[in-house]
Amino acid sequence: MSSGEVTIEVRESAASKPYVEVFQEDQKLWEVFKFVEDYLGPGAMLWNVNTQDIYTSGDKAMKKSLQDLGLTGHVMFMGVRKDRIPRMPARGPVRGAIGGGGGGGSGRGGGGGSHYHGESSNEHSLSLEERKERAKQFLQEKRQIDKAAAVEAEKEKEKERRRIGQELMREKIKKEKEEMKKVSESIAKRKASKRAELEAIRAEIARDKEMRKKEREGSSSSTPAPVKTVTPAVRDGKVKMKIKVADSTLMKTFEETDLLSNVLDYVKQEVKQEVTLSNTYPRKDFKSEDLIQSLSSLGLTGNVSLVGKSAAA
Repeated sequence: MSSGEVTIEVRESAASKPYVEVFQEDQKLWEVFKFVEDYLGPGAMLWNVNTQDIYTSGDKAMKKSLQDLGLTGHVMFMGVRKDRIPRMPARGPVRGAIGGGGGGGSGRGGGGGSHYHGESSNEHSLSLEERKERAKQFLQEKRQIDKAAAVEAEKEKEKERRRIGQELMREKIKKEKEEMKKVSESIAKRKASKRAELEAIRAEIARDKEMRKKEREGSSSSTPAPVKTVTPAVRDGKVKMKIKVADSTLMKTFEETDLLSNVLDYVKQEVKQEVTLSNTYPRKDFKSEDLIQSLSSLGLTGNVSLVGKSAAA
């Protein structure tokens, strides 16, 4: 803003919307009133918030420049409409002058407003200086009322902020509880799944033990037993291999003449990682020297169950 400009701000109350206009310091006060009348109507009164000076359209100051009146920079006025400017009899106290239609006035006029009806039947206006003084008192009291209202409004805003904060906190706690419940349920499901897998492996091992037990008992109980064990081997020479690796089960048929390394290569190709092989019953972990032996030489004939373990484990 240049040094020759004056910003005039006019409000009817502390909480009301301001009307702002920029003038030059050499402009007259009556030009400001012309702007004010568009806002407050003709005959309005202005009260300088900083200097407490009051101006009306009948003042001699209307012909003076803003600079001559000391109105420079940013000037704030409280404006009073003409019908709100206090009037009173020449004698007696002024009552009911503030409020512009409120119900707190006394005297026979009753309803307050900007006029007072006293016991005298002759009613006339105050002098200009008296009206200025009354307006000044009116604006001061109005500012106090506006200030009190602003304090109450701020209290209500603070209550609302606290209420919203409490609601948000309750909602946050509720969501956290829901998330914790979901995590707990997920952990419980994973544990149940692992238990089921372990049970399945144990059941498979138990079946293999039982099958091998029956095979041993059959081979040693009677004469036909050797025929029973030898004949299938001579007949097809197939080895039905079931390999349990992590969460998956691989099944493939090999020849008895295949090397154990052929089985290992197949498993690594399927699971895409390095593994080692072991027999479930009798328990045996196969070493590197076992890889160059045939399945039949290792006793892996008929139906065979192996377990594959990650080499990194």
